Amino acid sequence: MGSSPLSNTTFMLNSSGIAGLLGGEEALSTVALAQIYNRRKWLGWYNTPGSYAIGKHFRRLARSVISDSRVNPKSDTGSGMVHVDPALLLQHDGWSNGPVFKGVYSGTSLHETGPLASLLMKKYTRMSGTLINGRATQLVNITIVKLEQNIRPETKFHLSPPLCAIIPIIVSLATCTICGLYCEWYAFSMILLGILARGLTCVFIGSGELVFDHPKPAEGSPPGDGILGCDQELVLLKGHENVVNAVTRGRFFFHFRSKHACHMVELCSFLLFAQAIAQLIFVPQSNLFGQLMFVFSIATSWMYNLWFLSYDKVEVREEIFHSVLGSPKLKKLVFPNRCSAIVSLLLFSGDDKSFSGDPKKLKEIMDGFLPSGALVWEVWKGIVIEHLRNGQPLRFDDAHWNHQDLPSEPDRSLLRTLLQDAETAYAAFESNR
Repeated sequence: MGSSPLSNTTFMLNSSGIAGLLGGEEALSTVALAQIYNRRKWLGWYNTPGSYAIGKHFRRLARSVISDSRVNPKSDTGSGMVHVDPALLLQHDGWSNGPVFKGVYSGTSLHETGPLASLLMKKYTRMSGTLINGRATQLVNITIVKLEQNIRPETKFHLSPPLCAIIPIIVSLATCTICGLYCEWYAFSMILLGILARGLTCVFIGSGELVFDHPKPAEGSPPGDGILGCDQELVLLKGHENVVNAVTRGRFFFHFRSKHACHMVELCSFLLFAQAIAQLIFVPQSNLFGQLMFVFSIATSWMYNLWFLSYDKVEVREEIFHSVLGSPKLKKLVFPNRCSAIVSLLLFSGDDKSFSGDPKKLKEIMDGFLPSGALVWEVWKGIVIEHLRNGQPLRFDDAHWNHQDLPSEPDRSLLRTLLQDAETAYAAFESNR
C-alpha cells in the first residue's frame, strides 16, 4: 500500500510517556479479575496503558506466594499449590481489612477484621433505616443482621464477563493491522507487543482462582453474636460462631495449582517492563499516523478499563457477598443518640425471652462504646445491666432516678436522662423485635 496518511507532516505526537504511565491501576485490577470471570483470561489480548505499573505489581505477586500447608494445615505437605493475597493486586473498595469487632457472648475482641467485614460495612452503610424518636444528639446507625446458619467451608467465584469486553480487542487488532498495511512498523510492533504482553499475563494469572476460606470454631462454642464497627455505623452480627467467623476472620486468596504459573507471571512482568521501555524508544520514531493509531488503541483500552472497573466493583462485591453469606435477614434503625443505640444492641443480642449474657462482658462492651469512670455513668450501666441479666423491661421510676449513690442534683438529672435513653432503646426493641 502507498504512503500512510499524514506522512508528509512535520508535527510529531510524543505519546510515549502516556503509554507506560497512564491508567496503570485500572489496568492492573482488570487483569487481576481474570480469575473471577469465566473465560476472561482469553479476553485480555489488547494493547493497554500502564504496562510498567502492571509489571511492578505482578513481580511482587510472584514473589509473595504462600504454600498451601500454611493456609490449610490439614492439606498434604507435598502439595504444590500456592496462594497469594489478592490485596496485592485488586484496587477495589472492600479488599482492605474491616473495622473492630466485639463478641457479646464469646468475649472475642478483634481490632481488625477480614475483608468480608469491610464489604458488609460498605453495603449496609448506604442503606436507609427507620428513624427512632428520642433525645437528639448525634445520629447512630444500627444494623441487625441475622446470618444464615450454613456456609460452605471454601467458596470459589465465577462471573460472566460483559459482551463489550471484545471492543478493546477489536480496536487493538484493527489499529495494529492498519499500521502494518501502511508500513508503520514502529507503531505496528509496539501495539503487537502490548497485545502479547497483556494477553499472556491474563492467561497465566487467569489459571488461578479466587478462593474464600475461614477458620472453624471448636465444638460447643457460644453464639457468635457480636458488634462490628465504630463511631456512627454499628452492625450487630447474629448467628453461629462458624458464620460470624467467616465475616470477621475470613480471608481471600488467589489459589494456584503450582508455583509454575507464578514463575510464568514473573516472566510476563519482565515482558511488561520491556514493553514500557520499548514504547519510550520506538513510538516517537513512528510517523504521526502511526502514533495516532497507537494512542487510539491505548485510549480505547483505558476508557474500557475505567468503565469496567466502576461497573465491576458493585457486581463483584454483590457476588462475593451472596456466595459466602447468602441472603441474611437485616433491619436498620437510626437512633438519635449513642446511649440508646448501644443499649439497643445489647437488647437485640439477647433472645426473645431473656436478655442473658455475662454481666462482665456486657459491661466491657458498654465501656468500649460509651464513657466510663464517672460515677453517674457507672451507676447507669449497673442499673441497665441488672435489668438485662434478669430479663426485666427497661422501664424506670423515681427509685432508679434518685439513686442513693448520687447525692448531687446534676448527677441525678443526668442519670434520669440516660435512663430515658435506655427506655427509648427498649421501646425501639419492642417495636422491631
